[in-house]
Amino acid sequence: MLINDEVQKQVLTILAKTAVTPTADVQERASSLLQLNPGQSVKAEIIANLPNSMYMARVAGELYKLEIPLNVQPGETLELTFVTADPRVTFQMLRPQTESVQLSSMGKWLADVVENAPGLPPAMEPLVEHPEQAAAQLAGRLKTSLTQNGMFYESHLAQWALGGLPLKELLKEPQGKLSRLLADGERGSAGDDTGGAIADSRTLPLIKEQLHLLNTGVLAWHGEAWPGQEMTLVVGEGSAEQWEQGIEANLSLELPRLGGVKAKLHFTPEGINVEMVCDRPGASEVMRQASGELRASLAAQGLHLNKMAAKDD
Repeated sequence: MLINDEVQKQVLTILAKTAVTPTADVQERASSLLQLNPGQSVKAEIIANLPNSMYMARVAGELYKLEIPLNVQPGETLELTFVTADPRVTFQMLRPQTESVQLSSMGKWLADVVENAPGLPPAMEPLVEHPEQAAAQLAGRLKTSLTQNGMFYESHLAQWALGGLPLKELLKEPQGKLSRLLADGERGSAGDDTGGAIADSRTLPLIKEQLHLLNTGVLAWHGEAWPGQEMTLVVGEGSAEQWEQGIEANLSLELPRLGGVKAKLHFTPEGINVEMVCDRPGASEVMRQASGELRASLAAQGLHLNKMAAKDD
């Protein structure tokens, strides 16, 4: 998403502290010293960091060693609510109000992106130059278009950080092209400075599509398979009502001879199920007659055609 470092730190801290309501367990000192009732609030001042998520803290005037599943620093004060002393003294930590405000601001920003950011434009370049190249090159070009369109940039960034992806590949993606780093390691004129904003405005369509993907689990691609040949591909989890577990892809084409064709492909460990709906009368019969060719073509790629169905709409 090309979010600046300071915002990332805030978001990660907020998510870590607000995803669940954490608890703090007292590891040392007798619980009788506390003299607290369940539900009673108390402040804990962090005195020192100890290994294994342990902290020395002053609670109600007494020093205790606390186990706290958060990253806190000496000098911080936590709001605690006494929960129980059986079998061990346990507190529940309150979420700081400032973090709630920050999270609310981030939520409003994301909601604004979803509602107002422009959508992603279609892919600019056709996947192949001529229809004759489709059988040999279309799949590879489509894979490249899907993996380098910026939708998975953060995942690729993590791979690069671990040494699993060359920098030059990362810089091919839309977010990478906004970076100051060029493929040869020199600094270029296209800056990645967000100027204090949460994200570079040029990446908002990508962020909107990423949020849609996270929310729906559906990945869409639209562009030209070859010049003049529009194609739409939608990939997601199969419908539990119609299919067994697996991945489902919906492909839409407007073909010169067959007219509009919608193909639903369901991928399973056993092979592929294909269901096609044709707009033009008689086109489905042409599809059925060519099913043997389809089966052989898939077999050449190591894929097994379980079944194929075709009908006119």
